[in-house]
Amino acid sequence: MGKNGIYMLCGAALLAIVVIFLLNMPDKRSGPERVGDAVEAMPQGVDKAGDKLKDRNPVEKAGDAIEKKTN
Repeated sequence: MGKNGIYMLCGAALLAIVVIFLLNMPDKRSGPERVGDAVEAMPQGVDKAGDKLKDRNPVEKAGDAIEKKTN
């Protein structure tokens, strides 16, 4: 394994650590923020609104923001 291979391995390990950290971050929204998100999602269906009340990680919230911008 050459010098470049070691750098690639370290980069992949660092990326994996960052992804795991992001996926395991706690949801820091307060109760009223969760209810507000659920109320905004009501036109999309009751199931979507119920999902907004659950704990969500930053990746899921970012996905929702991207979906909101594309609609």
